[in-house]
Amino acid sequence: MGRDKAMLPLMGVDERSGSTFVVSQATLLRERCSEVVLVARDEEYAERYRHLDLPTCVRVVVDVEKDRGPLMGLYSGLRAINASHALVSAVDMPFVQLAVLDFLLAQPLDDAIILPFVAGAPQVLLAVYPRILLPIIEASLRAGRRGPRSLLEQARVRYVEEERLRAIDPKLRSFVNINTPDELRREGLER
Repeated sequence: MGRDKAMLPLMGVDERSGSTFVVSQATLLRERCSEVVLVARDEEYAERYRHLDLPTCVRVVVDVEKDRGPLMGLYSGLRAINASHALVSAVDMPFVQLAVLDFLLAQPLDDAIILPFVAGAPQVLLAVYPRILLPIIEASLRAGRRGPRSLLEQARVRYVEEERLRAIDPKLRSFVNINTPDELRREGLER
């Protein structure tokens, strides 16, 4: 993308329009979660986020180790929470619906990852992760792994099938993430 996706303006989505991706996502998560932790890749990004109009309950934390990828972000976030589970949502997913969050949180929460399976792939960027995974994540990081998909071979996973998700989000818009300027334009999110 060439720029911080968290700071992209959010336009034409819903009542969250006029905000940024990160403020919108934090506000949405706050509606269902007792604590919201925003993980920044480094202190520079964290400082930038702290100056946004985030809900007052949002805590901004920094990756435990710099430049270790999204798995480090997951690890840092899980370490920072007090709850037994974290509903994780990537900042570049501007169409996440509350009904999908409700559905994921209504699943039995135990030691398994609650993982949507959409378009033939596990959706690791919108899932529920148990905090008990921290030792497994630490081992994965020590082994040089950088992505959350590496956990799927080592942890218990409860997949949520696409058909069940379509019942509450018919177009599966909650699972659209924005990675390129073309995707930003195609989704009508650029001025």
